[in-house]
Amino acid sequence: MSREKTFPLPFASSRVINGGRESSYVVGAMFTRGYAPKAARLAASCDRFSLHYEMHEVPAVHRSLSIRGGDDLSFTKANFIRFLLRKHRKPVLYIDADCEIVARPELVGELVRTRCDFAVYNWLADEYADRFHPVDEMFLPDRPAVKNRYFRYKGCLGLYSTRQLVCSGLVQFYRNSMAARALLSKWQDAIAAFPGCADDQCLDFAYNNLTRRSPAAWMLKACWLPKAYARVAFWIYAEPVINHPDFPSPVTNFAPIEDPRGRKRYYPSLAERRKPALLLPRDCIIDTEDGTLCRVVDGKLVAVGRTEQKFWIARSEAEA
Repeated sequence: MSREKTFPLPFASSRVINGGRESSYVVGAMFTRGYAPKAARLAASCDRFSLHYEMHEVPAVHRSLSIRGGDDLSFTKANFIRFLLRKHRKPVLYIDADCEIVARPELVGELVRTRCDFAVYNWLADEYADRFHPVDEMFLPDRPAVKNRYFRYKGCLGLYSTRQLVCSGLVQFYRNSMAARALLSKWQDAIAAFPGCADDQCLDFAYNNLTRRSPAAWMLKACWLPKAYARVAFWIYAEPVINHPDFPSPVTNFAPIEDPRGRKRYYPSLAERRKPALLLPRDCIIDTEDGTLCRVVDGKLVAVGRTEQKFWIARSEAEA
C-alpha cells in the first residue's frame, strides 16, 4: 500500500468545538482536557474575528508534543493537520490551543491568495529575534518586587539563513496542495523515526533534508511568518496578532535528533553569522513600564538610559 493511502492515519477525537463563518481557510487546534479552558479562549478569539475554526479534544497528544504524551501517531500535529486538509479541502491555519488571536490575521488571507504552500515562523530567517525574560525578583528599596516588569536579554540564535528552517511551530499554514501534503508526510515520517524528539525539530529535519524525489523539494512555496503571527511572551517588543502569552518551559527533556545516516536537523555550515541591528541593549535590565534602561551597581538598580520602544507585556489583574 502506498504512503499516500496510509497517511493521514485515522483520527478520532473526543469532541469537536467549531464555529465562525465559512472562509478561504480553516483554523485548527488540537487539545487535551487539561487545555480545554485555553482552547475555549482560542475559540472565542476566532469568534471575535468571525474566523472559521475546528478544534478537537483528544485523550492524549503524541509525545513529540509533550513528554507526558502517548505513542499514538494519529495524535501528532502532522497527522492532525493532514486530517483537516482532507476533511475541508482548503488551507489550514494550525494554532496551538494555548494561543490567542488578538488582531485580525490579514496576512493569512494573503497567503491563501498567493497560493503559499507552507508558512511558519523561522528563527534562522528573522533578522532580529532577541529573546528577553523577566527578572522576577528585583530588590528595590523604594518599592516591592514586581513580576513581568523588569526584563533582561536571554539569547538569540546566532545564525542566519533563508533557505533552512529552525521553526517555532505554534502557528503553521498549509495549502491543500501536493507539495504541502508531501511535507506533512515527511514530517510524520521524521516523528516516527525519532521517538522522544520534539516535533518542531522533526519538522526542521524534514524540511532541511528534502530530496529531489519529493514534490516538496521542488514544488513547495514556503513563506516565513513574522513574529507577530507566532508571538511568544519573550518577544516583549513585538506587537502580537497571534499570541502565546506564556513563557515556554526552560526544560523540555526532549532528545536531540541523532540520525544514523548522518543527516542533521539543520546545517550550520550553510548559514551565515547573524549581525543584527539591536533594537534593545543586551547588557541592561529594562523597565518595561517607563522604558528605563538599568544596570545593577553595588546591589542596586541604577538607571543608565532610556528607550522609546513600546512593549507588550502580559500582566495579571493584581499587577495591572
